[in-house]
Amino acid sequence: MKEIIVLILVLLGSLFILIAAIGVLRFSDVYNSMHATTKATSFGLLLILTGVALHFLTFIVVLKVVLIIVFIYLTAPLAAHAVAQVLGRSRKD
Repeated sequence: MKEIIVLILVLLGSLFILIAAIGVLRFSDVYNSMHATTKATSFGLLLILTGVALHFLTFIVVLKVVLIIVFIYLTAPLAAHAVAQVLGRSRKD
């Protein structure tokens, strides 16, 4: 039963990251692309890392997963700003 839950979490997380990648390519506006990258990717990573923590279920792995999730959610606005700058420059040229 645990393996099925882990599989579902990892597949859903991968699907969210795929949707984020498609959103970056599909949206023409910089702000929409920025929204797609930060929201969907952060949630996708949350799902994948939750699946990893559930699969291994040891203290050190769960601790590392929690620290990675906190780091991702703290740095997501910075990543969105960098993506917006790159996309803004490439679409003006």
